[in-house]
Amino acid sequence: MVEVPKLLIRDVEVLDIREKHKNGMSVADIARETGYSEKTIRKWLKTKKAPRYPKRRKRPSKLDPYKDYIMRRMEQGVFNCVVLLAEIRLLGYTGSYTLLKDFVAPFRKQFRAQAVRRFETEPGEQVQVDWAYLGQFFLDGHWRKVWVFVMVLGYSRMMTATCVTSMDLETLLWCHQLGFERLGGVPREVLYDNMKTVTTGRDDKRQPVWQRRFLDFALHYGFRPRVHRPYHPRSKGKVEKAVDYIKHNFCVGRTFTDLADLNTQLQRWLDEVANVRIHGTTGERPVDRWDQDLLQPVPVRPFDVRIRFPRRVSRDGFCSYLGVLYSVPWPYAGGTVEVEERLDGQVRIWWHGRLVAEHTMPRDGRRRVLDPAHQAGLPAAQRRKQASGLRQCFPEVEQRSLAVYELFARGED
Repeated sequence: MVEVPKLLIRDVEVLDIREKHKNGMSVADIARETGYSEKTIRKWLKTKKAPRYPKRRKRPSKLDPYKDYIMRRMEQGVFNCVVLLAEIRLLGYTGSYTLLKDFVAPFRKQFRAQAVRRFETEPGEQVQVDWAYLGQFFLDGHWRKVWVFVMVLGYSRMMTATCVTSMDLETLLWCHQLGFERLGGVPREVLYDNMKTVTTGRDDKRQPVWQRRFLDFALHYGFRPRVHRPYHPRSKGKVEKAVDYIKHNFCVGRTFTDLADLNTQLQRWLDEVANVRIHGTTGERPVDRWDQDLLQPVPVRPFDVRIRFPRRVSRDGFCSYLGVLYSVPWPYAGGTVEVEERLDGQVRIWWHGRLVAEHTMPRDGRRRVLDPAHQAGLPAAQRRKQASGLRQCFPEVEQRSLAVYELFARGED
């Protein structure tokens, strides 16, 4: 299709207007029909062709003498117009800030877009790790904040994930253990962002300062931890894409009864959808490339990771966890215990390393869970005035002669 120049179109309109006027149509009616003013219609009726308006000459801008300087500064990464304005003022610029800002705006995105080289790793070389907040879910009868821990093997893109309600160090280590077991081994390197549970910062040589317990964990499993440079998240783009994939493809439209149900559905989705799809980068299914990921074996003896929260036992033998009271055997009343939540919906209560109670998290909205066995023998103890839990709960210590303490006070062996 040939595009007709606008000037020719205007000439055709003028001829049409003259024809209408010749046939008796008034100037006012022609103006209403064409949308032009009556003054314009009269002018066109007096001329043979549509008027030609000369192009306006572009007036020089006050910014023109400084544009080359501004371009060089933008190439160096300086896009702050306040800074640029101060610099060109010193060079003699007298124009406005708005004029400078309008000139810089179209170039800002273009200059900041950096070419990124895709970083591929050898089989079994690296896994990338990240946390992501999924939102609040109605679990166990109340709303709870949920985070997801994601691991992605760099070569095969095999992915594993675990949903939790805390991001502390013990939870991080425990999620690692689950991830290594599901992936069938340990990579030689694990890449993190600068999370506080992994590194406390950097030393004078800009090297990461590792959390001591995390470093013990890494040594136990035989992997080399790495953190990407601050403000350079693209270096772990594989796991970040996996996080977005989980958020937009797994979470949408699902409901869960408890944390165990959430993780069960997540694992099923990973097995049946995420890890068997054709990956957009590799062009293969992650599960098919997984056999080529030559991972180190998982140690036979696991690292001691326990996610427990200290709680005080009330005088009536209950401790609180997530708004629910759980019973504890009456001899521990008044003492301090540790509460452990498991993915299967079980709550375990420990006292000095000893399991003293176990409950199932209620799904019916109850706020009090009682095991009648925990109060067995309490009435008889009350009659004998032996129901003081504080007296019962002190850990056993070695019985020593007073002479030992005298020797210690004198500094003798």
